[in-house]
Amino acid sequence: MKAVFRDAEGHLRNGWKGLGFVVTATLLAGILMALQRVLPDVVRPFAPPPLFGFVGVLLVSLDFLYLEKQPVALAPLGMSLDWRAGRELGAGVVVGAILVGLVALGGWAAGGYHLERAANAQVAAVVKGACLMLGVGLFEEALFHGYLFQRAIRGLGERWAQGVISLVFCLAHPFSTDMEVPTRVVAMLSTFMAGWLLGLCYLRTRHLALSVGVHMGWNWLLGTMGFGVSGKESHGWWTPVFHGRPEWLTGGAYGLEASVFSVVVLGLAIAALTRFSSVHPRHLARTPG
Repeated sequence: MKAVFRDAEGHLRNGWKGLGFVVTATLLAGILMALQRVLPDVVRPFAPPPLFGFVGVLLVSLDFLYLEKQPVALAPLGMSLDWRAGRELGAGVVVGAILVGLVALGGWAAGGYHLERAANAQVAAVVKGACLMLGVGLFEEALFHGYLFQRAIRGLGERWAQGVISLVFCLAHPFSTDMEVPTRVVAMLSTFMAGWLLGLCYLRTRHLALSVGVHMGWNWLLGTMGFGVSGKESHGWWTPVFHGRPEWLTGGAYGLEASVFSVVVLGLAIAALTRFSSVHPRHLARTPG
């Protein structure tokens, strides 16, 4: 029984650490996101629930480092507050926006839709959307590609860790049974690939800033163009008008993540980033557990 929970050196296995982290972080993040509702109405749009969720994940991550007798700091989690983080965050936002822009361009060129300026378009709504998507990026990247991802790498190696965490990332997103089967398959595949790409961003830089930026840039421009964001309705500067083409081509109400062009663009991005990925550093090489 000891071998199931602990390695030959008596340390708790990385898989159990990861499971305990996910359960604890999810619970605390949920509590803090619920508490966000007590903020004044004028403040809430600029302090969205995912930002509170990020605080919860961060606190649990630091606590787990303490339990491991590791330095309780941001750096071991792939975080920092410096110019490097700012540069990579900004670069990620640009890259994420370009990628989803290419997906949108593909659907438009295929005759799937055109964009019309929204009647009630407001700058404030776009700024609020940016705050929301920054919170989403911080929350989800800290949850999936911070402490959890690092322990998965140590226990499984990079490739298997990428596969497992990308699958968990995919299954954490909602896929309505009302979606047509081909559309749902495309949406799940592109979400899995997005998780893989975001994992590569961390592996390339050993920092979460780039992955947070890509995540934010993709979601923010997606919402600004008026497409659904992982099935959630958005209101931006434009509104897509669909031309009756298949949903697996346009993404339909779910958003561009259910478009086959998303699979193509993400596949090319993964291939490019894999080509230029750095070698494995020693401190994250595979270890028993």
